[in-house]
Amino acid sequence: MKQRRIWLFAIAIASSLCLNAGAATVKTSGWTPVFIGIDQATGSIDGNDASVAYALRVDLRAPGISFYTTPHQGTLNTVASTTSQFLTKYGLQVAINANFFAPCCAATTENKTVLGLAISDGNVVTAPDSTPGQNVALVISRLNKATIEETTESTDLSDVFNAVAGSGIIVQDGVNVGSQTPYGDGADPNPRTAVGLSEHGRYLYLIVIDGRQPGYSIGTTHAETADLMLAFGAYNAINLDGGGSTDMVEDNGHGGVKIINRPSGGAERFDANQLGIHAFPLPPFFHHPDSDNK
Repeated sequence: MKQRRIWLFAIAIASSLCLNAGAATVKTSGWTPVFIGIDQATGSIDGNDASVAYALRVDLRAPGISFYTTPHQGTLNTVASTTSQFLTKYGLQVAINANFFAPCCAATTENKTVLGLAISDGNVVTAPDSTPGQNVALVISRLNKATIEETTESTDLSDVFNAVAGSGIIVQDGVNVGSQTPYGDGADPNPRTAVGLSEHGRYLYLIVIDGRQPGYSIGTTHAETADLMLAFGAYNAINLDGGGSTDMVEDNGHGGVKIINRPSGGAERFDANQLGIHAFPLPPFFHHPDSDNK
């Protein structure tokens, strides 16, 4: 009887190893400060194909942190620019692409229609609506209180100073719900951009995941994007525009711009709107203590 139990236990272990042999492994690096209140990290999903992610963690209580999104311009909602151009024009320290838009995807400064809620410094660029695939948004108050909300035409905007919208919620109350989000081609691996918040709202997470580049990074599904968001520390998160739009840039401290990721088209796309952050530079010999107050 004892030998039979040992034999069954060995079979169970072997079966478990076989089931997990092809499973993806999520890895993240430690956080490195790049500006006061902004830390940077990398991540990956290693399975049959690799996917590479870049993340920023923003302390919403840090001195000097403020936000800016693409303002209303042109004959539609905005005029397209690259994320690097956006960062340089408005003197920002970091920026990512944000809402889905139309038309796509001329490499020129054409007029764009922004899909979903967009607010820039208290000015509404596009009003909220309840259209599925456009009705979830990151909203930020003047005092940097951030929440993730589903929007409708009657959403109260009185306390919203900046906002960007995406295609769906992928992490909800600490649970991966990415597979339940049907919009944004979530079942196939693609380059992704996403934003999320920690459980108590202190930290905002911005991530980009490169894709469509076999041998380097193929991209992620919504569920895999959610796995990365959870690993970085997000408790709620939404998917933003991805594909060739996926882009994260940073002020290099010398009047130029550093593109953090590798856009899948080989160059930055001219996007309709972006989310950017002002921050103070790090002082010499800055030491960043880890904080567990999330």
